[in-house]
Parts: sequence; C-alpha cells; structure tokens
Amino acid sequence: MRKAKTNSLIILALIINSIAMSLYAYRNFNNQDIGYGIVFTTLAIFLIGLVIYSIIRDAKLYNQNTN
Repeated sequence: MRKAKTNSLIILALIINSIAMSLYAYRNFNNQDIGYGIVFTTLAIFLIGLVIYSIIRDAKLYNQNTN
C-alpha cells in the first residue's frame, strides 16, 4: 500500500499554530502565569517537532518514489 504524503497546507498550518502558541506562552510568562506558559511552550515544541518530522518523512517518500 502506498504511503500518503503530508499536505503542504497542513505543514503551513502547523507552523502558524506553533508561532501562535509561542507568542501566547511568552505572554503568559510575562503575566507570571508560569503553568500556562509551560503548557503552551510544550505544545509549541510538539508542533514544531511534527513539522520537522513531516518534512523529513515527505523527503524520504519522495526519494523512494523517484528511485
């Protein structure tokens, strides 16, 4: 069965969401809401990790299809 590639719009949406989470975490840290800041920082790191994983996975799938 053929593996599906991640749509580029989904990757773009993940990048935008991770930026928004980072800004929200920064605002919470400034307001001394450390708990919310940690939560949103963790979510932002998780989303950036998903973006990196999907880009690497798509590159591997592209290389397998061209060979």
